[in-house]
Amino acid sequence: MKNKKSKKKELSELVSILSNNITIYLVDISNLNSNQIFILRKSFYEHSIKMKVVKNTLLKKAINKINNQKWNSFFPILNGNTTVLFSNLNVTNITSKIIKSFHVQEKTDKPYLKGAYAQESFYFGGGNKDLNILLHLKSKEDLMIEILNILQFSIRDIILSLLNSTYKIGKILETLSKKSE
Repeated sequence: MKNKKSKKKELSELVSILSNNITIYLVDISNLNSNQIFILRKSFYEHSIKMKVVKNTLLKKAINKINNQKWNSFFPILNGNTTVLFSNLNVTNITSKIIKSFHVQEKTDKPYLKGAYAQESFYFGGGNKDLNILLHLKSKEDLMIEILNILQFSIRDIILSLLNSTYKIGKILETLSKKSE
């Protein structure tokens, strides 16, 4: 009876994780030793990223319970070791940086990226390839700031050229008026 109760609690926790977080990575950390896992956990924790090892069958049940067809796209990658990295903050780039630097530092390809949900989009497999995409993924806010900066510089250039033209026209008119006197 207790086992069933704990599974229900864990299922409810997974539903909450998937429903209430904006950055979710599914990774494979198999073959990492306890010290390496500790290092990863600590690095993630420093950036408000939580790490939870899950059973694939329970994760599938949680996805089914959410009742959102988009999450079903995770089903094909739910095999082998699965660890969920999650945060309610936009930490897509930070999560990817931590994983990439861990790869270099530990000379390993683990954690291996199985899939991710970030910036309201899904990314799958490919390990380092998708990790690089996520590493350079810009938030909507970052894109808006870039667009506004581009527009700001364009508008400033237009105003400066108009002011410069007005100044030149004024000088020409002044010169012409002096010649006609």
